[in-house]
Amino acid sequence: MKKKLPADLLEKYFAGKCNEREKAEIRSWYESFELDQDDVSSLSEDEREAFKILMWNSIGSHIKDAENDNIFQLRKLRSTRFRSVIYWVTSSAAVLLILFLVKYKGPSQNPVPENNEKVMLTNTSNAIRKIILSDSSMVWISPKSTLTYLKVFDKQKREVTLKGEAFFEVTKDHKRPFSIYTGNIITKVWGTSFRIRSYTEDKTTKVDVVTGKVSVSVAGQKEKNKVLNTAGQTNDLNTGVMLLPNQGAVYDKQLDHLQKNNEVKDVSIDMWKKMSLSFNNTPVKEVFAVLNKSFHVHISSSDEKINSDYLKADFTNENLPAIMEILKKTLDVSYSVHGSEFVLESHQ
Repeated sequence: MKKKLPADLLEKYFAGKCNEREKAEIRSWYESFELDQDDVSSLSEDEREAFKILMWNSIGSHIKDAENDNIFQLRKLRSTRFRSVIYWVTSSAAVLLILFLVKYKGPSQNPVPENNEKVMLTNTSNAIRKIILSDSSMVWISPKSTLTYLKVFDKQKREVTLKGEAFFEVTKDHKRPFSIYTGNIITKVWGTSFRIRSYTEDKTTKVDVVTGKVSVSVAGQKEKNKVLNTAGQTNDLNTGVMLLPNQGAVYDKQLDHLQKNNEVKDVSIDMWKKMSLSFNNTPVKEVFAVLNKSFHVHISSSDEKINSDYLKADFTNENLPAIMEILKKTLDVSYSVHGSEFVLESHQ
């Protein structure tokens, strides 16, 4: 059931005056979001869930172009031969979204709750799981990975601990750096997107940057971090290495040294790069082929029910895991992922 939210609390949020507890309450409200009986009351439960995901993604990404009236909603059209996705302008829910986009002021610096909870979240599924942190940063957690974080970040810093693999889309906040602790590696950012991979059984920890700027350093080294660059030269830096888009760093756990790569050659990072793709009643097998080529992955299904479907969809500025989430809702399927392999199956 949809939680009730006082109108004055929304107004306070629009004005940028909410404290962290109130902001968390609003986010909790979105997690329980169900559309009221308005212009979109005819949507199915899956369609409403898909719209909720789309709307929250827009808010979490801090879309600035709120003056553009093309606020979209997600809808599925079904027939015996195809399922489709169409975005269109509609409803009071879209008006609410516009208000958030226009009036959201960014993270506040109010005191955090006295009884702030530490959350340890492990992805036990076979799919990539997305969560939204209290500062609106998004984290895509890979299977068998664990993220530990405060339910509400401190007013002076944002810190999380990762075991496994995750992709981060960090909300900009120049007053509060965002730090990820992964074994001996500390990755610090203010607003950017990047992947960290460091499973317990791995011999290395890898950081690959998609957008923005990231600093990577080695914890516990009292004097200077030893950095081996791609030319084989050794540098001594007090602050570790600074990474720009399409650059990466590899930390050898056994040798305890950090190597900067001026170019990321691992194509698996491409699934996190955002693209715009359109399909018009396209056979699902052909959709898979386009996605595979665009993101350098391998998506497949041995389920003829899935392969015989058609898709009509516009994916604008989305990475592959976001597209997979929409396909799950649209095609009523599940998927499992292992590295760059995605396998879809119908719900039994």
